[in-house]
Amino acid sequence: MASRRRRMQFVSDNLVQQVVEGRKTASVMRVGEVDVADGEYDDALVVGEFYDVFDSRLVRRATIRVVAMELCRWDAVPERLWRGETNASADEFRQDHVDYFGAPDDSFEFVAYYFGLADPNPAGVP
Repeated sequence: MASRRRRMQFVSDNLVQQVVEGRKTASVMRVGEVDVADGEYDDALVVGEFYDVFDSRLVRRATIRVVAMELCRWDAVPERLWRGETNASADEFRQDHVDYFGAPDDSFEFVAYYFGLADPNPAGVP
C-alpha cells in the first residue's frame, strides 16, 4: 500500500492563499503540538518532509517542504519569523498571534517552522 504525502491546513484560507503566492514562508504552533497529528488534514511536523496544503473546502492548494524549526520566545520573535509570517515587525506578529496563543507572557515559548513552496496551486484553483 502506497503511503500518502503528509497534509496540513492553516487557520484561514487567506493564509493558504499567502502560501500559494509564496509570500508566507513561516508559521507557528504550540510546543506540545509539533509532533502530534490533529486529524486527517494536519499531520505532525517533520523537517525535510513535503506537505500538501489544503484549504477549508479540503482542496489541495499547494505543496510545501518544511526546511527548519526553532524554539522561540514571545519577547524575542526572530526577524526571519515575522517576515515569513508576512508581518511588518515583531510587534505586529505578536498582535496577530496574541489570541492564537491565549495572551502569553514574555517568557512564553513556541515553535516556529519554515517552509518553501514546492508546488504552487497543484489543483489549478484560481
